[in-house]
Amino acid sequence: VVDLAKNRLFLGTCLATALLQMGRLTVITFLPIYVQEDLGYSPFGLGVYIALLHAMGTVSQPIMGHLSDRWGRKAVLLPSFVTLGILFLLLAVAAPGLQLGIVVSAIGLFFYTLINITSAAVMDVAGPNIQASSFGLSSLVTQVVVFPTPVAAGYLVTAYGLTSSFVLSGGFLLLGALV
Repeated sequence: VVDLAKNRLFLGTCLATALLQMGRLTVITFLPIYVQEDLGYSPFGLGVYIALLHAMGTVSQPIMGHLSDRWGRKAVLLPSFVTLGILFLLLAVAAPGLQLGIVVSAIGLFFYTLINITSAAVMDVAGPNIQASSFGLSSLVTQVVVFPTPVAAGYLVTAYGLTSSFVLSGGFLLLGALV
């Protein structure tokens, strides 16, 4: 575990995972508030958007997992991080209704799947006989980095409005793509 904590590839994968989690946490925290308070949707309308997010993830997880196993983690993660980052940015400008539904659905294709693939990447980097330890260490690093995110996002939302949280989320994912 000590050697793993010194491994630059492991640490980079942990950082990319943390940036992904920061973007996801910000969206999952502020999207419901945005949909209900700014757009004026009922709880039922919010439920439809959240259902779209989950439904698309259900469809994409086995497909993206297979592609990741076949072509490699980085070949799937890099374009997915970039795409999800752009989709998070689009939340800030998407028109309510169908356009927002399409953006949320597209986000769903990546929202849950990428966590699974980054977890697989962490275990790949760790190698045999240490996967559970590597996942635990990765989770620790990720949680420490991620925990101040809702506070920072809340500050931005207070100062600049709810859509600023989506810009922040997109930035996290695009930075994660660079990592």
